[in-house]
Amino acid sequence: MNTVQRIVKNIGFSGVSQVIITIIGFVLIIYLARYLGEAEFGTYNLAIYFTSLFIPLADLGISQFMIRELARDKKRFDSFIICSVINIMGYSQEIINLVYLFGIYTIISSFVLTFRSIFQAYEKLEYTSLLIVVEKVFLIPLVVIFIIVGLNLKGIAYGYIISIILTFALGLYLLLRKIKKPKIKVDFKLWKIFFRNALPFGLNSLFTVSFVRVDTVILSYLKNDVAVGIYNAAYAPLLAITSAFATMVVYSVYPVMSRYFISSKDVLKTSTILTCKYMAIISLPMTVGCFILAGNFINLFYGNQYQNAIFAFQILSLFIPLRLISSITGTFLTSINKQGIRTFCYMVGLIFNVILNIVMIPYLSYIGASIATVLSEILVYVLFIFFISKYYSISQELHKTFIKPLIASLIMGAFLVYFNKLNLFILIVLAMIIYFILLLIQKTFTDTDKHIINQLLGRFTNE
Repeated sequence: MNTVQRIVKNIGFSGVSQVIITIIGFVLIIYLARYLGEAEFGTYNLAIYFTSLFIPLADLGISQFMIRELARDKKRFDSFIICSVINIMGYSQEIINLVYLFGIYTIISSFVLTFRSIFQAYEKLEYTSLLIVVEKVFLIPLVVIFIIVGLNLKGIAYGYIISIILTFALGLYLLLRKIKKPKIKVDFKLWKIFFRNALPFGLNSLFTVSFVRVDTVILSYLKNDVAVGIYNAAYAPLLAITSAFATMVVYSVYPVMSRYFISSKDVLKTSTILTCKYMAIISLPMTVGCFILAGNFINLFYGNQYQNAIFAFQILSLFIPLRLISSITGTFLTSINKQGIRTFCYMVGLIFNVILNIVMIPYLSYIGASIATVLSEILVYVLFIFFISKYYSISQELHKTFIKPLIASLIMGAFLVYFNKLNLFILIVLAMIIYFILLLIQKTFTDTDKHIINQLLGRFTNE
């Protein structure tokens, strides 16, 4: 199996799992938003986002370091406050108790993340995908059951805890039976080296998660749960979509990128540009469609409950291509041992994001948070490209690949504006057909793209 086919195999497993969990995630978001209402939905998002800020502290970057090093040499396998903060911030006892419960979920999640990282490094994406799907499959019925019996927000937290415990048990079984049993030994010198090398990954995860989640915490502190609920009604679906695509691709290309840095730096550069190009082809029409059809989507998701979220949804849709392309360029930096630069970029982006939120939220509420998110994404995107260009001449060649998808997306957007009274499903299907035809007319796909497609078809034909 060649490299392209290996990546596609991994993307296949990741793709199936991401489609499943995205659908499940959408169902859960819509159900909770409709059932809880703006204020309680805001409380739920605050609790889960607040505790997610501490996941990198539990993991300490070990998972990402493990993926890179095991991908390069699998023989290295055997070498391998929440409570105080929430009380200081002065939230109500209900929110504090909810954060405690989600804190338990966060701690167990860190162990599951380690299992997933080992499977990813071994390119056993079927196991990684299985863990992701199993957690979500258990989550919805558990949450619904606990809500029906009258536990409401606490019931949601109990559902998360039980689903992650079951996932942990499965992950431990797969690790011991399908990979190998680790040798248990204590080597403090080795652990010192291990944690020192993993620290940049941990800091990067800390700044990345904070960069994505901090706006919700600041919004709750400066405004109220209603503003948080409206903001996340707009943000959550877009975040779910971008996370699904980014996770699917990054999980598949990161081990390959790490190997190419050792074996073929030219191939690494070419594959990075191609991956970013495909991300642009996917994300640009999504942005245009979400911006123009924002009202249609919000009404579809939530009925008439969250009309105030439409404008925020339009603004936030602009971050889709920035987030997806940055997921690849950021992974590129990590794969060439420049995770410290990636960490620095997210640290700068986080500081910028916090300042913008503090300045704008008092005046613009959730709209200010939306603007801050997009502007911060732009900054991180520019920083990634700037630093990559210091090691690889990539910028000009990369941005040329975005021109044709952008033109096709804008023309598709004109179609959406003119025919926006059509049935939403029919409108989306027609827009996708028009977009693809426009890509073909512009000869967007090169001989390299055709070669990759032929290899993929060859793989599927032989199976």
